[in-house]
Amino acid sequence: MGLGVTWLQRRSKNSAKNSSKAKAKNPYLDGIFGPVDEVEKCEFKVMGEIPQQLTGLLLRIGPNPIHVENPDCYHWFTGEGMLHALKIEQGQAVWFKSHYIETDSVQKQKNKAVKAGFRRGPGDVVNTNAFYHANKIWASVEAGTLPVRLDLNLNTEEHRFFNTDADLPFTAHPHKDNKTGYLHAVCYDALDIKHAYYEVIDEQGFLLHWAKIPVQHGPMIHDCAITEQEVLIFDLPVTFSFKQLIKGNPLPYEWNEKHAARIGILPKYGRADEVQWIAIDPCFIFHAANAYRNDQQQIILDVVVHRYMFKKSHQGPFEQQKTQLERWVIDPKQNTVDRQVIDSQAQEFPRIDERYTGEQHRYIYSVSFDPVIMTKANHLICHDLQTHEKTTYEFGDQWVTGEVVFVPESEDAAEGNGYLLCYVHHIHKESSKVVILKAQGLNIQPQAEIMLGVHVPLGFHGNWVDLS
Repeated sequence: MGLGVTWLQRRSKNSAKNSSKAKAKNPYLDGIFGPVDEVEKCEFKVMGEIPQQLTGLLLRIGPNPIHVENPDCYHWFTGEGMLHALKIEQGQAVWFKSHYIETDSVQKQKNKAVKAGFRRGPGDVVNTNAFYHANKIWASVEAGTLPVRLDLNLNTEEHRFFNTDADLPFTAHPHKDNKTGYLHAVCYDALDIKHAYYEVIDEQGFLLHWAKIPVQHGPMIHDCAITEQEVLIFDLPVTFSFKQLIKGNPLPYEWNEKHAARIGILPKYGRADEVQWIAIDPCFIFHAANAYRNDQQQIILDVVVHRYMFKKSHQGPFEQQKTQLERWVIDPKQNTVDRQVIDSQAQEFPRIDERYTGEQHRYIYSVSFDPVIMTKANHLICHDLQTHEKTTYEFGDQWVTGEVVFVPESEDAAEGNGYLLCYVHHIHKESSKVVILKAQGLNIQPQAEIMLGVHVPLGFHGNWVDLS
């Protein structure tokens, strides 16, 4: 989740100056979301035992606004990006760092020189995902702004489209094809409301293929999914809104009843005219868990589905609506989608053992939430799709977990055997912690807790960078 669009921040500031001095309380600026200063730490209280085989970085990125002129107009997706990382090495927590992604607006506010590279898109906030590719960390966002390259110490190096000079939008959710090492991505540009983009980045960071796909109304396409054969495109009824633009909304997207919902099937490395579109009932998807072809050559897509999005709330994504984990059985021959409910509990951030990306998977790890009270009913859910059972792990009434990352215990470990790593946040902004859980199928047990000694705001996405 997350979308850094700063093109309207100046407009929002002007609106704020002309509005009443009274500032409404914004839940995305306080408590577990409260912004922090940059920090580096190297001493930690550790409970339990950090697994010896874990050597790497646990990344987490999210909004951390430096200054908000009008809190009532602040949207969670638009805060300046801050990258957090815990380095683990052979059973020890080595260091923890929180560093800003050094975009032009951040550098200006810090009175520092801007970083090298090319600029494009509607703004320069980069706050949504951080992953390792072509020997570098890349921070990314959607809507047209380029990724930012960082070193393994979280130092911003350059803004660019990986190791190319391409002038294209990117996304916060590329998916890696494990057979090739290539990243497949479906992207959109807020300044080009008539097209979506399909892009393939090779393992060295070079642009291998791209296609420009006609769409209407400027849909927000946050994620995609891949199988061994194709990429799935989510063209859904959250679209660019001139009405919200004029209002000064820093995220000018809203629910659009006139936009027909559909899912696109595009062969990998395909052309725009090869997309097969299938109509579906209106809904919105932030995140897919995975997709694959079954023996009947149907496409199985496991996905978190929101009934709608940005219909009522214009500060963040939590709305009083139905959100659930579904399995979509897509039949390309019949041009149909059969939607089945896996779990009606509201949840988000579905992850799998990513060795199975594009292939049949058994387990999904997601985080529950309450659509009315953001910090209520917050726990890890592990779904076994083979037995149709689930188990939950609760972190305690005072704690809220972010997205959970699965790390297999070895390269050849069976699916579901490994460790679940997550940042867990105290509701009263006391010390956050990294929790490591031991997973063996549905059996989830505590392994270690690393108290960071600082608050980490609840953010968006992150990944494990294996440095072993």
